[in-house]
Amino acid sequence: MLRTLMETHPDRAASLRRHVEALEATISLEPQLCLHRVRTLFEAVHETIAPQLGIDLSDAIEFPTRNSRIIKALDFSVPNHPESGKINSAISKLLGSIDGTAAALAELSNIPNLRHGGSLDWGTLERQHAIMLGGLCDTLVAFLFDVAWSREAILIKSSTAKTYGDFQTFNDYLDDEYAPPLIAGSTFMPSKILFELDATLYDTARAEWLAEQQSPFSNDQEAVA
Repeated sequence: MLRTLMETHPDRAASLRRHVEALEATISLEPQLCLHRVRTLFEAVHETIAPQLGIDLSDAIEFPTRNSRIIKALDFSVPNHPESGKINSAISKLLGSIDGTAAALAELSNIPNLRHGGSLDWGTLERQHAIMLGGLCDTLVAFLFDVAWSREAILIKSSTAKTYGDFQTFNDYLDDEYAPPLIAGSTFMPSKILFELDATLYDTARAEWLAEQQSPFSNDQEAVA
């Protein structure tokens, strides 16, 4: 479904390709790393869709909480149907299972040796687990992106809009990783260029960077809502 999404929204979903290909390779070759890839994709959903919906996630640290806010903000009603409201309510109930999925992913992430930490002698996730996690991620992430991108973007109030300066640590990381281009005698910062020209790729890269900061040696525990 994610590959179909990239074909349907080529202008917006192109930056997802490297994450999807990485997930597919992980399922086949390194199933023990699948949980990390799945978490990264869900975090990309949060960072990409939230600004479009006008949702401020700055106070929501827990993974399940962020996921829940995204779902509650989406409109699942069917236009021009007399029972549109009921349809929206029923689909929202169905998607309640996504909140349970997010909570379970956070819980799995806190178990040593499943995403970070642990002993080399301990068992870890195997291919059947990776196939299940990958399939789950493919379905849910593609659905959330497709619903969000199929509705008209709403304007974000200036009080909640995120600016380039809000992510200085990540910006510094990008500027250290990539050489600043020289154009017509002027030098430009890579992070600023990416932020201004491709907000979706910027948010996706930042979500992946944040996930990498938590692994493989972080011992911080996440609260499971």
